[in-house]
This record gives sequence, structure tokens and C-alpha cells, in this order.
Amino acid sequence: MLAAPGFECQRRVGAVGGACGAGGGTGSPADGFRGLAPRGSEYDRGMPAKRPLIRRAAALSAAGGAVALSVRALSRPRPATEHQLIDWGAVRRTAAARSGERVRLRPERAARLAAGYDALAAELVPLLAEVCGASPAEVPRITVLDRHGFIDANLLIVRRLLDPVERLRATVPETALTALGRRLTSRYVGEVFGFMSQRVLGQYDPVLMLPGPTLAPETSGPGGGPTRPASALFLVEPNVELLQRGQDAPAEPLRRWLILHEATHAWQFEAHSWLGPYIGGLMNELLAAGLTDPPGGVRSSKLTPDLLHRLGVSVAGQLRGVGRLQAVMSILEGYSNLVMHRVGRDHIEEFDELEAAFHRRQTQRTLIERLVLGLTGISLKLRQYDLGERFAEALIADGGYPLLNRVWEGPALMPTMAELRAPARWITRVGRDA
Repeated sequence: MLAAPGFECQRRVGAVGGACGAGGGTGSPADGFRGLAPRGSEYDRGMPAKRPLIRRAAALSAAGGAVALSVRALSRPRPATEHQLIDWGAVRRTAAARSGERVRLRPERAARLAAGYDALAAELVPLLAEVCGASPAEVPRITVLDRHGFIDANLLIVRRLLDPVERLRATVPETALTALGRRLTSRYVGEVFGFMSQRVLGQYDPVLMLPGPTLAPETSGPGGGPTRPASALFLVEPNVELLQRGQDAPAEPLRRWLILHEATHAWQFEAHSWLGPYIGGLMNELLAAGLTDPPGGVRSSKLTPDLLHRLGVSVAGQLRGVGRLQAVMSILEGYSNLVMHRVGRDHIEEFDELEAAFHRRQTQRTLIERLVLGLTGISLKLRQYDLGERFAEALIADGGYPLLNRVWEGPALMPTMAELRAPARWITRVGRDA
């Protein structure tokens, strides 16, 4: 921070005045001022010395001028070849360094494991019908990743989702402030990715294509139009092995348990064609609200009030979409947890041991882990998933699986956050008839 020389409390002159008013001793400096004011007058005690005030005013003026010049310098547009919100290369380097992975998973071993997991999935997928009413027509082939592979896969996902925001960022002039913001944001995102690469066991990517992103040429369909890339199902093998060893969990039942959870996500998206576009719309509202080109399509090279206003509108739009997206994610994860628990208990050996191992993992988080989970909002998400599972249990208790599965009939039957907390509200709204 800026510091102005001499900008501190000056008391030496005031002390002289105080000595005069109090009748200082013989030979004190106050003797020279006795002819200027009556002895012990209020003028002596109350009036501050003018010179320190002038110095303070000058110091404040200098500090304010320095701040103004600094802000102008930081905000001044400067030449740049690209205007990015995030430096993805820096994100990847930070995440890889924080992943804790020193030895990569060999491709041949990953392929061998994936083939075995596909065989397990073929056995488990038909069992989903016990809760879901039907099993997926098919599920994606399982891809086995190490932590670096998890980082790369999720960088593609996040870049796809942030495409509308990156396009808005391209309209903002590059300055020292935006460059600093990019460095800080990239470091933060990289740290989060590195942390998550050590925690995530499995993941289903439904490839939520938002209305804005440009598809790569290889994703074009036969007629030249865009087609949706294939969804993907991942298992992060180093983390699965770490849970297995650290909690003494049975190896094959653990993987069956995880596959069951992710296969449920596949059923949610593959059997309900409205779900992907609905979530894509919510994500688009969250990430791209207010991202419109300036009037006339002319991009300004300055940080104009209009540009700042559009950025503010974008933030407001994001906040409006958060609640609805959180409710949907709570249902997706809570429902998958319910299937994993109910179907797994009947069909996976040593299920109770698996449950105990997973809960031990959750309770044995270090202080740093709990801090990161809290700062990134992941703890809140985990609590919302519990909320979703409790909602599902309440619906089953009231009307069985048919009532629960009505949430998949369309967007109108997705519960709100208020209904998740009070399932009776949702039941009253939609009725009990399946």
C-alpha cells in the first residue's frame, strides 16, 4: 500500500503550546510565545498548529494523486494478442503440480482395467430397473483415468461451459488490472482442479452443449451440421485404489458400487431427452446472462459505463439461475445415491463394509481439506446432495417409486429448493397419482 512520508500524528508543537498554557518551567520554549496570547487562554489549548495541518493536507493530496495515477495506469488499455478470462495453460500446470501424482497410469493398464469395468457395468445396468422402472438402453464405455487425465478431461468440460463468458471477455480491453485478474483466477482454478483430482472417484459427463459454443470440425454430422459429442463415464483409478487401501475396502465391490452410481446418471440423461437441454439452458442463463454484443456490434476499446453495466447484468443473471441449478443438481446426485444404496444393498457383496469405508473417508478429512471444501463451495454441494436423497426417501415413503420417478417427466416437475426442504409441498403441487 502507498505510504505518505510524514503522514503521522505530529505532537511536538502541540506539546509546546500545552507547556505554555500550563505555565512551563523557566527557560522553556513556551516563554517566547507569552506575548501572543493571555496565559492559560483557550486559544493556547484548542487551536492546532497550522504547519502540521498543511503537511497532512499535502500528504493526503499526494497520496490521492498517486492512487489516481496508479488506477489510471492499471486501467489503461494495452496491446495484447488475446483477451482471455483464464490462462488455461497456467491452470493445467498448477493443477498437475497440486495433484500429488508423480507416476502416470500406463495406457495399456488403463485399457485393461476399462475392459473389466465394462463387463461389470453390463451386469449392473439391468438392476437399475428395480428403482428407476427401466434401465438405460446403453451406457457409455468406461474410461479409466489417472489424476492428470481427470484434470485434462475436466478442463475440456469447463472450457466448453465457459465459452460464452470467454466471448464476452474478448470485448473487454486488456489492461494491467485484467491481466492481474487473469493470473489470480487461473491460479485459483488450478488449485481447485488439483485438489479435486485427488478426491473424485468417478464422474459422468453428459456433454451439456450450451447454445453458444462452437463445435470442433470433427463433431460435424453427415449433413455438415453439428452433432453432440459422445457422453463419457470416468473412473479415477489412483483415487479408487487409495480409498481401497486406506479404508481396507473390498476391491471389486467398491468398483461395482461406483459404477452403479455413475450408470444411474447415464440413465437420467439418456432416458430423458429433455434433461440435457434443460440443464444446458440453466447453465447458459447462469454463465451467459446479459452477454450481448454492444449496440451496432461495435466493440469499445475503453471500459465504458455501458460495458460495465452489461457486466453487472451478467452477474445478476447468474445469481438468478443459481437456485434452480442447485435444485436440479441436488436431485441428480441425491437420486443416484439412493439407487446406489438401495440396489447396492441387495446385489453387492460386503455392502455394509463399503458404506462404513466411505463414511470413514468423509470423517477423516484434514483441516486443510475441510477448509478447501468450504471455500470452494463443495461442502455446500455435498449437503445439497444429502438433501436430494432425503427428498427422494420422503417421496418413496409417501407414494413409492412411481411417485419419486415423476420428477423425470419434465422440467415442470423438477422440485425447487424450497420443495426439496419440504417434500410435502412438491407432493401437494403435483399430486400423488402416478
